[in-house]
Amino acid sequence: MKTRARRAISGLNNVMGYASGIGMLVLGLILFYEVIMRYIFNAPTSWAQEVSIYLFMWTMFAGAAYTLEQGKHVRIDLLIYRLSPAARRRLEIFTGALGLIFSLVVTYQGYEMVMAAFKYHKLSATPLRFPMWIPQASLPVGFLLLSVQFAAGLMDKFSEIRRGVDVS
Repeated sequence: MKTRARRAISGLNNVMGYASGIGMLVLGLILFYEVIMRYIFNAPTSWAQEVSIYLFMWTMFAGAAYTLEQGKHVRIDLLIYRLSPAARRRLEIFTGALGLIFSLVVTYQGYEMVMAAFKYHKLSATPLRFPMWIPQASLPVGFLLLSVQFAAGLMDKFSEIRRGVDVS
């Protein structure tokens, strides 16, 4: 049975996963619009590329925790499935701990980057003059969500060990 915190994390991951999917749909529509305007009407937009990049950043970082929870991140299954269940569990705990540490470091560094962009009123060097802290915030937000998911996954693994669950 999942704890309330674990259900909340899973629910947040699902919301972010769906939001990322919607973001990718919007991204596709923006790029389709740009292609039509550029190649059919010979009137390219001045905003589509920049907005697409920012939307892509948000969808990728926001959806990373959902992808991890679903077990869809890249991993070397050929190696993993050749290990004994105990060795597989140890490897998953080790890689989960490394992932958590890495994600926390990136979260902190991303936060520092966003705060500097906000403090110095950094704007994009395009006609949009977009506040850079908004797209940059995707990095610490996404990696914070990823950190939470790595921690939840580690708690799940330790819970399996306590219950004596076999991972095979």
